[in-house]
Amino acid sequence: MSGWTKREVDTNLVILGDGEGNVIKAAGLLAGITPDRRYPDNKRYELVQIDGTSRSVAGSASINSQLGTNDIGRFIKLTFMGWEKGGNGKYKKIDVEVYEGEPTPAMKNWPRYLEIQNKANGIEPAPMPQQPAEDDSDLPFD
Repeated sequence: MSGWTKREVDTNLVILGDGEGNVIKAAGLLAGITPDRRYPDNKRYELVQIDGTSRSVAGSASINSQLGTNDIGRFIKLTFMGWEKGGNGKYKKIDVEVYEGEPTPAMKNWPRYLEIQNKANGIEPAPMPQQPAEDDSDLPFD
């Protein structure tokens, strides 16, 4: 076995901002938060969309300071509002909105909603039923 692993380009990556290829808004059901492979101090936020696909939103100082693992399973909206000046230069000002109310029927019917809620609440999925072992006693070999 080889020690090589091919890494694919993240085709569902979303970057908030005003640059080429960036988007102004991103929203969805927060399914997970993972470290960014290229930038270990940064995070990626998996947002499940209404069609069941996932978008991976690149974190920023603004997002990283406002979202945490306790927000997994909640619906979020992220909106790029422009640039601000701070102690370390300019940074992206991003409005972070988290839905903390009672989920609506539409939210409860969102793709992967139940799976993500269970995972966020520490509920393991039910084990898959095991198939009975096949009887091979009639085979002509041991």
